[in-house]
Amino acid sequence: MKVELLPLGVIPARAGSTRFPLKILASVAGKPLVQHVWEAAKRCSTLGDVIIATDSEKIAEVVRGFGATCVMTSSECQSGSDRVAVVARSHASPIVVNLQGDEPLVCPRSVDLLVQALEADPELGMATLAVRKQGVQELNDPNVVKVVFTHTGRALYFSRQPLAGSREASFFKHIGIYAYRRDTLLQLCGWEPSALECTEKLEQLRALEHDISIKVIVVEADTIAVDVPADIARVEQHLNARNNSSSFSQDRAKR
Repeated sequence: MKVELLPLGVIPARAGSTRFPLKILASVAGKPLVQHVWEAAKRCSTLGDVIIATDSEKIAEVVRGFGATCVMTSSECQSGSDRVAVVARSHASPIVVNLQGDEPLVCPRSVDLLVQALEADPELGMATLAVRKQGVQELNDPNVVKVVFTHTGRALYFSRQPLAGSREASFFKHIGIYAYRRDTLLQLCGWEPSALECTEKLEQLRALEHDISIKVIVVEADTIAVDVPADIARVEQHLNARNNSSSFSQDRAKR
């Protein structure tokens, strides 16, 4: 009897970061940043194993301390996808999810939607997330990646700059979480970085340049990536609001 393997979740967690070294271990609401991501991934209904892939023994020690499975990967990995691919090569799961280690507000339901999109369409190689945003400041911020896509949700382009179609500062912000078919991921990581990828510093453009279709799933839940130390306070504010809202709901339910 053939046993269907559940999708694999991988959290790349490298030590090096120009703007914020070892940010993966930064304390956020009393826990290491990466632990928030791991706990969210463990709440996903579609994922089986969730593995943290790192190039740092220091990170590995902390990760194992809070109960996560860790795999050591080379510091020569050029991107998060490359680190995820190292783990995927030793697992047979047909779908692999790349969860960014600096996205502590990732919504488990959003991740499940990515997996379900691949399960529903055998021709689809990749899926990712986007959220509708409004505001000139974020629209012009190069750290906020923008995406445009067709009426069926297939990605046309990703950019750090405002894209055609942004009206009155309304645009779609890309959330850098991906679900891949395992074969697509391994093929993608076997290619050299592409011209557009190098220009924009966005690895997903390598897929588009090689005619890999990327499904964009629009969700309501936004995230905040921790790029610099100042981002931690913003994340903690959202976590506190979320916890207070949950406590309030539970309190009302008891009455």
